[in-house]
Amino acid sequence: MKIANHNLTALLLSGIFMLSAGCTHKDLNEDAPTTIADNVEVYFDWSRIPDHNASSIVLYLYSEEHDVMNYWFNDPNGGTIRSYAGKKTAICHSNDDPYVHYLRNQHSHNELEIYTDNTAVLVGQGISTRGIPRAPGTEEEPLRTTPTMIYGAQNRDIDLKVTSFVQSITLYPEELVCRYSVEFTDVENLKSAEVHIDGTISSLAGGYYPGRMSTTSEAVSHTFTLTADNELKSLRSDFLTFGLPDGEEKPHMICVYIALKNRSGNFYTFDVSDQVNKAEDPRNVSIKIPGLKLPEIPDDPPPPPNEGGVSVEIDSWDTFHFDIQV
Repeated sequence: MKIANHNLTALLLSGIFMLSAGCTHKDLNEDAPTTIADNVEVYFDWSRIPDHNASSIVLYLYSEEHDVMNYWFNDPNGGTIRSYAGKKTAICHSNDDPYVHYLRNQHSHNELEIYTDNTAVLVGQGISTRGIPRAPGTEEEPLRTTPTMIYGAQNRDIDLKVTSFVQSITLYPEELVCRYSVEFTDVENLKSAEVHIDGTISSLAGGYYPGRMSTTSEAVSHTFTLTADNELKSLRSDFLTFGLPDGEEKPHMICVYIALKNRSGNFYTFDVSDQVNKAEDPRNVSIKIPGLKLPEIPDDPPPPPNEGGVSVEIDSWDTFHFDIQV
């Protein structure tokens, strides 16, 4: 984060604090020292997830009197900061994948949102998402990448004082994402497929509000890649999501896209609503789909014309719909 103080002395002091605390932060108004809370120790207590792998944390302090203050900790256990005194709401989240996770509405503790970007390619086979078939009812949902692990917490009951004594803020990070697995069993003609096959799952939350510790209401389709195992005759994918969107229960469709060597494709849809909406643990969802039959592919199909580019365009899709009974 950039330091925006035009006073050289304050800038040097801020640099000293940054090095000693192991974090970067937005500067204070040094012309009003009686409003400053010095020596505030920030602790991130990982007792709820001791096996975490976070390496950096962003902290936001919100108050009615001042703009949001933000601090970036290179030490996931915390550090020392300076802030304005007064009542505050604190929000933190891990920041290890800034090119995967995007932020918006940072100036509102209720509206601060973490989300992922749209994707133009199904990465397993390099299929362009432009014009691919979609499951009925999901055609307007954005196609988004899945998140990686995110930890976060919030505390609305903070009151910092103007004092020479050390004060502390403690937050207890939790996992903000859910674990999903998709497994196809007893797959026929698996040898005809590529090692990696692309899929999407519909109507999951597009983002997360760490200030509310809840998902957004926006419904998106997440893309994922299935890996083939010829010995087990299975296709499997494990990925993270933000979970179910806030609001009314929605149907969920899994789509599978198989690019064949003759530049045609097979498109399969599976209604997995019950397995998702009625999962015993909505933060750990396991979806199983038996009996997928892949097409037999000739040993030496004619090669598609070389048109260049980085993604595969499919001339036509053969579509198959299935209802999965739990």
